[in-house]
Amino acid sequence: MAFPVISKDSIKEVLFDQLGWQDREWSKMLGRASVELMYYFAQVQLELGNSVILDNAFHPDLASPKLQALEKQYKANVLQVICDTSSDILFERFRQRAESGMRHDGHVDMQSLDELKANLRQECSLRLDIGGPVLHVDTTDLAALRYEVILEQVKAVIDSVD
Repeated sequence: MAFPVISKDSIKEVLFDQLGWQDREWSKMLGRASVELMYYFAQVQLELGNSVILDNAFHPDLASPKLQALEKQYKANVLQVICDTSSDILFERFRQRAESGMRHDGHVDMQSLDELKANLRQECSLRLDIGGPVLHVDTTDLAALRYEVILEQVKAVIDSVD
């Protein structure tokens, strides 16, 4: 079982390489464009009758209507995988990633740490209003994750809707 993976950050980095990068506002604008491209690429795959994986930290209020429309138009079965951990751990991971130098400079992560910290303090549900099963994965201890178990859970959900 192999599905194409459409990742917002991967698209965004191509846009950075082609259009350049500047500051946080530019990064946000290219982020919004990247999400729209994700929806477009997903639609193309669904039109072809293919399954697809969308990789993004979706904002439920913005993403749910778009994904509901795709789900309805293509009679798609959906599965959400939500990676859960505390906001403190998540912030620390983002900070370490920003400081690592391993991410494209266009993300301007160091400029957005304060904004990220404020956003993480707001309690909000990550669950999209799109129906289908939801698999919550506790990512608090990454070393303890058993990826084969998660994969089996995903396969079981996929097999149940086929």
